[in-house]
Amino acid sequence: MSVKLQVSKRNVYWIKWSKIAICSSLLGFVAAIFALLFKELVENYEHLLLNRAFDSKWLFFILPLIGLLVIYYLRLYVFKNRKNKGISEVLEAIEFKKKLPSFKIPSHFFNGFLTVVFGGTTGIEVSTVVSTATMGELASKKDPIFKKYKKEFMGAAIAAGVTILFCSPLAGFFFSYETIKKQHSKVFIVTHFFSILVAVGLLFLVELKTPFKPLIPILGYRTEALPYFLGLALIASFYGVYMTRMVKWVKGSLPMGDKPLLQLLIGALLLGTTLFFLPMLYGDGYHAIQKLTATSNWNEIPFSILMIVLALIIKPLITGLTLGLGGDGGVFAPSIYSGAFLGLLIGIFVKTYMDTDIMLLNFVVIGVAVTVSAVLHAPLTALFLTCGLFDGYELFFPLLVLTLLSKTIAKYIFPYTVYSLKASS
Repeated sequence: MSVKLQVSKRNVYWIKWSKIAICSSLLGFVAAIFALLFKELVENYEHLLLNRAFDSKWLFFILPLIGLLVIYYLRLYVFKNRKNKGISEVLEAIEFKKKLPSFKIPSHFFNGFLTVVFGGTTGIEVSTVVSTATMGELASKKDPIFKKYKKEFMGAAIAAGVTILFCSPLAGFFFSYETIKKQHSKVFIVTHFFSILVAVGLLFLVELKTPFKPLIPILGYRTEALPYFLGLALIASFYGVYMTRMVKWVKGSLPMGDKPLLQLLIGALLLGTTLFFLPMLYGDGYHAIQKLTATSNWNEIPFSILMIVLALIIKPLITGLTLGLGGDGGVFAPSIYSGAFLGLLIGIFVKTYMDTDIMLLNFVVIGVAVTVSAVLHAPLTALFLTCGLFDGYELFFPLLVLTLLSKTIAKYIFPYTVYSLKASS
């Protein structure tokens, strides 16, 4: 009798883990396909409209208004006036056991697409995270065994989506672990392993190119540059706090809230005017970083110092404006963008005034990592995300130390991120 009972327990155990593994794999496939299609659509149409705007400059004034108006009417008439709140929705679903309704998937897909393609200065990362998290919650309802593992399935779906966006499975894993929910359970490991494995398989199958692979590869670093890397990490820590506070302040301080259409019209024209003078801020801004990494001569930067300084100051402000006007997104892409140009600015300063022959590309790479870490308080995510974006691990050890440093300093100055600030309030 005891032998039969033991066999029965083994069968139940085997069935449970088989179901979890299969569900995680299917979930990873669906989330990865979603992220891949989303990424490709946005990239292609963003470049299409940006090129049109370069040919006809007046479009910079009109495109943001079109995108935000369509989002406004979609929310009003299709999504029953229910607003999207970004990653804080996911954190609330985990911390306070709130639900992510299924409409979040099409809502974030269409709103994220319209925001970025028509010039809104944010990215699709947050839209992808919330959409895939919703898929994870829906999957957890498919079997009684899965119900108590809702957090794990949500994290696994997010990890698969982030893996596709940044061509880095470790970025996907650590983003889920650091930003969404720190867990050490066996179910967490298993669900994430299978979902990420499927996403990686899809990466190889479609041969997805890394977003910022440089024309001249990263060749390592010189020891004399290390003090300047530390200085960059320190500056990025303060800039990360500036971005967090400005995005939150601008988004929450827009006037004429009782007249949403007038607010949208004036805000969109302000956004369009900014893009007219600084088109490098259009959309997620990745096109500007790609201009940098595609160069074979780092002595001829396609942007002036004044443009870079203005972009760094204005970026958090118009990101907050975009989100305050109903745009979909967060600070993920803005922190990558600002980090690249902050690193470039510091690198140019060091090369010009410190009589040091440094590699500007290294400063761009490190700038991305330390700024993302300072903004998200997620050093390992920032580390592997950056290595995935630039397709190289040559700066791994400096990045490891510097991302931990920038996060520690930023968190000491201001203990919240944009997302934890929303969730706590």
